[in-house]
Amino acid sequence: MLLFYALSLHSKEVCIENFNKKICANFQIMSSVIVKTKLSKSRLGAKIKKPFKQIAFLEDSNLFLIDTNNSLLYAKELSSKEFVIYAQPNILQQKENLKRKVQDITATYNLKNIWKKSRGEGIKIAIIDDGFNLNHEDLKDVNIAFEYDVEQKRLNSSPKVSIDRHGTSVAGIIFAQHNNIGIDGIAPNAEFIAIRQVSNVTSETILAFTIAYLAKADVINCSWQSPLLLEPIYDVIIDIVKRGRKGKGTAVVFAAGNNAKKILIKTTEASIPEVVVVAATQKYSNYGKFVDFTLTSGIKTTQKNTYGFFGGTSATAPIISGLLALKMSANKDLATKKIIKKLKEDLYER
Repeated sequence: MLLFYALSLHSKEVCIENFNKKICANFQIMSSVIVKTKLSKSRLGAKIKKPFKQIAFLEDSNLFLIDTNNSLLYAKELSSKEFVIYAQPNILQQKENLKRKVQDITATYNLKNIWKKSRGEGIKIAIIDDGFNLNHEDLKDVNIAFEYDVEQKRLNSSPKVSIDRHGTSVAGIIFAQHNNIGIDGIAPNAEFIAIRQVSNVTSETILAFTIAYLAKADVINCSWQSPLLLEPIYDVIIDIVKRGRKGKGTAVVFAAGNNAKKILIKTTEASIPEVVVVAATQKYSNYGKFVDFTLTSGIKTTQKNTYGFFGGTSATAPIISGLLALKMSANKDLATKKIIKKLKEDLYER
C-alpha cells in the first residue's frame, strides 16, 4: 500500500462531522474549509467574505474550498447556513515486508491471446499516486494524455524526492511498452493520465479525482486508501463513477489494503460499494463483502531506472485496472458495470 508522505506539521486529536457523525482522531487541520452547496460560484461569493475556489463539479451541487484562519470554528458556522449541505475542515490524514514470490501475469491471465484483439487502444487510464519516472526505458514511449502534480500545481508528474517511487511501479504493470526489453505492461497502448499526489490533504485528493475526470479517464487506479473515508471525497468518487465515460461510468479501482482486516462500511475508500476493490490472496490483505477481485500478489515491474519486485494490494489493483482497460477497448459501447461483470466471469467462472 502506498505510504503518502506526512507534512512536517503538528497534528492533534480533533473532532469533525463526517457522514452526520462526530469523528475524533489525530488530524492536521489546514487553513481552509470544504463546503458542499447547490449555489453557483457567483452566488456563494455574494454570501461569504473570504477567498475561495471551486474544487469539484458534481452533478447537482459543487464543492468549494474556502480559506480561513480557524477551520473548525468556521466549518461549524457554515454548517448552520441554509445554503450549505455540509462544511468540513480541510485535513491531512497520515497514510499507512511482503513475501517475494513473483508471478507471470502474462500466462496467468492469458494476455498473449487478449493482446491479439486489444492492447488498450482508445482507453484513458489515470493513476493517482506518487511520482512517475516517464524516462524509464519501458515507459518513455507511453502515450501521455495528461500529467499533473497536485502538490506543486504543475503540469509535471515526475518524482521529486528519493522515496517518490511507488507510482513508477504501478505504471509499469499497466503501461510498460512491448519493446523486447524489461517487462510487458497489460495495456501498453492505452493513454496515461499521470497524477502525482503525495500528501493526503482532502482538497488535494478531490483535485486529483477532478483532474482525472476532466481529462476523461475511463479507468482511475488508486493503489492506496486513506485511514478514514471523508464525505467530500466520497461525493466526488460517486459522481465520477456515475458520470464518467459519457454516462457509461468510470471504473475507479482501489487497493483493498494490507492490514489483514475486514473492510467495514464507510471506513476507507475501499468501503464504497460503487468502486472496484482489489484484494490479494495473501494473509496480509484486507477482505470482506466490498472486495470485487482477489488476486495473487507479487510481480516484477518498473522501479526508478531498473526493475524489481512489487507486492501487496498496490500490485493487484493495477492488474485489474489494466484488464478492465482491455475489456473497455474491445467493448467501447458497454456500460462499465457490464464490463466489470464480464471480467469477473472471465476470471472466476471459466
